[in-house]
Parts: sequence; structure tokens; C-alpha cells
Amino acid sequence: MRWGMATSEGSATAGTRLSLPPTAGLAGAIVVFAAAALAAWWLATAQPWLGLIMNPGDDGLVVVSRIQRDDLSAGLQPGARIIRIGSMPLRAVDVIEEPDTLTEYGAINSFRGRQATLSEIIQQPEVDIVWTRSDDTLHTLTFAPYTGRPAWSLPFEFWLQLFVGGAGVVVGGWVWALRRDRASGLFALSGFGLMVAALSASVYSTRELALSAPLMQALNAGNSIGTNIFGLSLVSLLLVYPHRIGNGLVIVAAWVIGGVAVGAHLLQLMPSQALGSYGPMLVQFIVIAALIAAQLFRSRSAPLARAALGWFGLSILLGTGVFVFAIAVPVLLGLEPQTSQAHAFGIILLIYCGLAVGVARYRLFDLGVWSFRLVSYFLGGLILIGLDALLVYGIAVERIPAFGLALLGVALLYLPLRNFLGGLLTRRSQIDPARFGEVFDIALSRQPAEKEAKWRTLLQNCFAPLAIDTASPVARARLADSGQQMLVPATAATPPLVMHYANGGRRLFSQADVGWLQQLVDLMKHALSSRDAHDHGAQQERARMARDLHDNIGAQLLRTLHSADKDRKDAIVAETLTDLRDIINNAQGQGMKLAEILAELRFETDDRVGAMGIALNWQTHVSETTIVDARLAHTLRSTIREAASNTIRHAQATRFSVSLHEGADDLTLEIFDDGIGLTQAKDDREGGLMNMAARAEGHGGEFRMSSTGGTRIQVRIPLEGAKS
Repeated sequence: MRWGMATSEGSATAGTRLSLPPTAGLAGAIVVFAAAALAAWWLATAQPWLGLIMNPGDDGLVVVSRIQRDDLSAGLQPGARIIRIGSMPLRAVDVIEEPDTLTEYGAINSFRGRQATLSEIIQQPEVDIVWTRSDDTLHTLTFAPYTGRPAWSLPFEFWLQLFVGGAGVVVGGWVWALRRDRASGLFALSGFGLMVAALSASVYSTRELALSAPLMQALNAGNSIGTNIFGLSLVSLLLVYPHRIGNGLVIVAAWVIGGVAVGAHLLQLMPSQALGSYGPMLVQFIVIAALIAAQLFRSRSAPLARAALGWFGLSILLGTGVFVFAIAVPVLLGLEPQTSQAHAFGIILLIYCGLAVGVARYRLFDLGVWSFRLVSYFLGGLILIGLDALLVYGIAVERIPAFGLALLGVALLYLPLRNFLGGLLTRRSQIDPARFGEVFDIALSRQPAEKEAKWRTLLQNCFAPLAIDTASPVARARLADSGQQMLVPATAATPPLVMHYANGGRRLFSQADVGWLQQLVDLMKHALSSRDAHDHGAQQERARMARDLHDNIGAQLLRTLHSADKDRKDAIVAETLTDLRDIINNAQGQGMKLAEILAELRFETDDRVGAMGIALNWQTHVSETTIVDARLAHTLRSTIREAASNTIRHAQATRFSVSLHEGADDLTLEIFDDGIGLTQAKDDREGGLMNMAARAEGHGGEFRMSSTGGTRIQVRIPLEGAKS
């Protein structure tokens, strides 16, 4: 069954219900975010503003790190420690970013009470701030807070969380708009939960000093509810995607249990504040990991689903793992969080967008390597955080040196191991170069069935597909069915094929596989072309030898028949053996002087035609130093001999003329007899004439013949291989 997101219920009713176009669904998600973002922006800027950026100090007091109002810079200076505001002593806990990091409900109730008091104080027309410098001298500054906070004074973390919330709901809405089914709906719901959590946190985590008690409590509740919606949506999603491993009752039970846990936390019925805030998050993370493992087991025979989990499941683990290991686990252990909540939201955003790609469009070809990189980076981050925490809390090393040592440890120990394992993983998708030699063995096979069988065996050895079938022709190798298949182009000796499921169904075909396959196909085509060229060359060589045997050996044997002198016959036989050796050794291309070749030919031709009472007229104009290769020498000898044989047998001539002229870059040969021409016995001569023409054209030359007042042959041969 082809794996996809659509469920049977959804596909059964998709054609009967009204659905909005994808753009409308996406526009709806944007409108929802815009309304929520405006509400968060209004809440953040509607608070009284002192114009101070304050951080917790190591001594339990509040330290001014920056002054944003020009009218305060004359008295209050950065680095000052604030003792109290109005009648309220100020403590470091008052400016912590995330109240949920307080471990007990009593502590958070005290925090909210102090927030309520401080909120009332900064809403007064004037505020007294008592502060001290490094010399412990007390100073008092009285000034009027602004009634609203300028948008430009909002820190980067506010806008980051606003952006994360928007991206979550917009990406979730986009996925749902593209695929209207239960899985995409749960994914969109997780985006909505991320938006609620991020926008709630953006207001209270970036407050200047205090918010009213009802607003602080509502925002804390919104963050907790949104975080659990996010986690429970992912749990529900993994119960139905990519395989259904839990029915509707299981999903409802998960939401009921999660809702009860959130309600108990908001009502402060849990054993502790830390357990109520982060316990459900840790449980959800464990359940998500277990569900991913179960989905992987269910997908053991479905490569596409398993490949998607390489993207989908690991993205979820990485995103939720940031909160669990950087914030939740340290708080549950009584330690400080290892990163700010705003920055953790930023990491979730990166993974969330990658996760959306895997859900909306899962062409996940190279996820084996991608998943390894994702997990390795995640593990590297966890190791870095763990080493840093060990050095700070276990060995009491200062934060900055501790981070540097942790980073050095990761670089020296972890990264080399990661690269080694990555190299092993990457090499799995490569083909042994020795396999390329098998292509030439296939090309040299003579039987078509044998070629195809060997080609299929080679593909099986290289990619180990579950099956190989014939397919429709394609121009180049490419993936099909989201990587479950790879199409193999046809060659001159093999049909187009399709391979199903790489490595026995354990993975999808990848783009790297496509590259390797195309190299094999190109090499096969080149090998077949080379074999065809070799066969064509061998055929031409056989034809040349046949022509030479006909023209030269035939001419010599004819002389033997017409000679009554025994000694003369012996000489002709010796010449025939010499010509036979020349024919066999012609391919060696040994150079010979043209003048010497012509001298031998003149003697031989005069002897042949003279014996028949035919006069020879021989004229040559060549250089004494010109050297030609054996092939050209053989062509000249064969052409003159064949022409002489035709004159002796058919022409009834009294005169035979040969003229050879050496030009700047060619040889011009003219042969003439004063016989009867081709009007009689033409068919007997055609074979020899065709051989002469083929030899001349084989050198890139020309062959012409006329039969007026006898037979005239004109041959022009280039002298490209000649040398002086």
C-alpha cells in the first residue's frame, strides 16, 4: 500500500463536503496569528515603563544593566544595584524570565504577590528608587514612569517569540490547507499550541519589572496550556501517522489525561510547581520517543514511511528535546535552565519548519544521511550542555571558561567520532568502482538474452532492489514514487527497467543512487558503442583483405596461368607469397619509399602486359624522399594490378598507360588502355572496379572512370600520412 497522510475516513468523505481552497486556509491562519500578535503587542506596550533594563544579580539584588531613558542617565548608572522601589524591597526573583522555573507553589505564589505589589507601585505618578553603587552608599531617585512602553524598547526575545508563534500557526495552517485530513489537522493544532505558548511567554518573559497578578497568572496559564496542546498534538499525530497504532479512544484518553494534569497544575494540586510545569512535558517526550520507535517497527516493510520518520520523528525529538534537556530536566533536578525559553522557542521553530516539509511533501530521498546529521548535531548540543553543566555545577568552574572547555571537549572527542560514523553511513550508498569493469563484460557478450541477464545481475549487485521489472522508456535515470522506485534508461542492448525498494526494502533510492546508475548507463552505452566500432572496423578489415586477395593474389595467379616458363612461374609464386605477407602485415603501418614501390610496380606491370603483347607507357613524377605507409603502398599496388588484370582479360588493348603525379598534398594516378572499353563483359569487371573505388575512398580520396575510346581511370589520394 502506498503510504500517505490521507486516512480512509477522510478519503471517503472528501468528495461530499465543502472545502476551502489552500489559499483561504492559509489566509485564515495568518488572520489568527495577526489577531494574537496584536493582542500580545498591546499587552506588552500597555504596561507602565521605567526605562530600565534589569537583571538578577549574584547577591540576590537587581542590577541595572542599561538605561533607556535619557532623563535618568544623570543620576542612575548602569551597574547600580536597586535596593527597593517605593516601599517594596526588590529581589532578584522579581526579574526572572520564567516563573515556572520556581520549584514550589509557595515560591510562585510569593512571586505573584510581589508582582501585584510592584505593579501597583509603578502605576503611581511618581516612583522612588533606592539604589547603591559599589561603595554601598545609598542613593534615592524619584521620577515619573511612562504610562506605556515604547515598542522600540521591547527586547529581541519578544520579537523572536512573536515570530516563532506566527511561524508555528502559519506553517501548521499551510499544511492543513494542503492536506485536509486528521494528521494535518493535528499538526495544525500543534502549531496553534506553539503560538499560544510562545505569545504568552513573549509578554511575561520580556516584562520590564512587573505585571498585574491576574495578567501574570493568565499568561502563565496560557503558556502552560499552549505547551501541552503542542505536546499532546504531536502525541496524537504519532498515533495515526504514518500508521494508525491507536484508535480514537486512545487519542481521547491522552487528551483527557493531559488536560487533567494541566488542570491539576493550574489549581496547584501537583506535588510541586516544577513537577506540575515540566513533568507533563517530560512524560510527553518519553511517549513521543516510544511512539516513534513503534512507528519505525510498523514501517519495517514500508521504506517510504520509514524514510519519512527519519525526518519527521527526529525533528520532533530534536524540537521537544531542547526544552526537555535544556530547561525541564535541569529544573526538575533543582538546577538552573541551560538556555532561555525564548532561544529554545527559536530552535523549535527551525525544526518545526523542517518537520512541515516532511509532512506536506515527503520526497525524502537522502534522509539516511540527513537523519544522521540531525541526530548528531542534537547529540553534540546535548553533550556540550552536559559538559558545561558538569564543569559549572560539579567542578565549580566559571561559566565562560567552562563553556570554552566544553566546546573544546566536543571538538576533540565527539566531532571526530561523528565524522567517522558519517563516513561509514555515506559510503553505504556508493558503488564499488570494480563493478564498472563488469559493464564491459556485458557489452562484449554476444547473445542479447545474456546481455540483459548480466545487466540485471549487475543492477542487483549494486542496489539490491526487491524486484526489477520492465518499464516505459525514460531519457535518464530518475526516481519515481517518492523514491520507492528508480527508473533505468534503455541501452542498445538492454530494455528500460524499473527497480523497486533499495537494499532489500530497507531504504529508499536516493539522488546519489540516481547519479551512480546514470554513470553505469552511460558507461554501458559507451562500451556498446566501442564494441560496435570494433566490429565495424573488423568487418572493414575483412573486406579489405578480401579485396587485396582478389586484386593482388588473383592477378598473380592469372600471370601464372598465362606463363609457360617454369622459372617465370616460380618467380610469380614468390611474388604472390610476398604480396600475401603484405596483406597480412598491412595493419602494421610501416613506411616505405614511394619511388621504390613504383619501380617494383613498373617492372611487374611491364612483365605482365608485355607477355600479352601489350605495350606499357609508364610516367611518374614523385620525390625520391617521399615515404608512404604500408596501407597507401598497398592501395597503389592493388589499383594498378587490378587495372592491368582487367586490360589483359577484357580490353583487347594494344597499349597500357600509367601516369602518377605527386602534388603538394595528394597523389594523382591515371591509368588508360586503348581497348574496347566497358561495352562488353561489364559485369565481370564491376567487382574489381568497386574494390579500386573503395580503396581510394577509404583514404578520403576520389575515384573516377570513363569509357570513351578505351578505359580511363583517375584516382586522387591525399598524402596526409606521407613524409619526406
